[in-house]
Amino acid sequence: MTTRLCAGVIAAALCAVCGAQQLGPRPGVYRVGGGVTPPRLLKQQQPEYSDEARMARLQGTVLLYVVIGEDGSAHDMRVGRSLGMGLDEKAVTAVSQWRFAPGTKDGEPVAVEATIEVNFRLPLEPRDWRLTRMAFVPPGVTRPVLVHAQYAQPAGPSEDASVRLSFDVDAQGVPTNIQVDRSSDPKWNDEVVAMIRDWRFQAASDNGTAVASRATLDLSRGVPAPARPEQ
Repeated sequence: MTTRLCAGVIAAALCAVCGAQQLGPRPGVYRVGGGVTPPRLLKQQQPEYSDEARMARLQGTVLLYVVIGEDGSAHDMRVGRSLGMGLDEKAVTAVSQWRFAPGTKDGEPVAVEATIEVNFRLPLEPRDWRLTRMAFVPPGVTRPVLVHAQYAQPAGPSEDASVRLSFDVDAQGVPTNIQVDRSSDPKWNDEVVAMIRDWRFQAASDNGTAVASRATLDLSRGVPAPARPEQ
């Protein structure tokens, strides 16, 4: 059973994990089915955007695995799908304040395993560029932090588009060696490369020393067609 909630620019969906059995490695935690009813959301605290994610226009969904306890609170939260830039933490903070009518078994409250999707959306025009993913390598170092991002003003009517870029963030936090990995139409390439060239980061660090790192990001506008590899 699924309960969907929508409010403003951020939406959330609660999905009780189905299945009749008690979870073996987690005594006292059940799945919905076989006489176990799902939790029901009573009070929702909307998550906030982090400053970095808002600046980057990052949009997408954080998936949380949670247990809704007999007291109607969410605990044992784990991130199943990450957005990054502080939005995972914002989702956890918000959901920890939600309150539920707990699931029941034989009429008694029980802890129920569930998934919660927290969808982050900004009030952008369809023709505006937005970020849907950013990843950094190598792992094991403190990731770069975006400190300045300016998006090009869209020109003309809305068109669906998607572009994947990869680039280095040098020890001064400047994007270098920018290349287009995929693009739904090559006509967008120069525009997005020029845009990313002006972004600035606090560089990645390894034991307190600024180091270079490699970044990959996905940008889209409208409802983009799948990006195709560059030739």
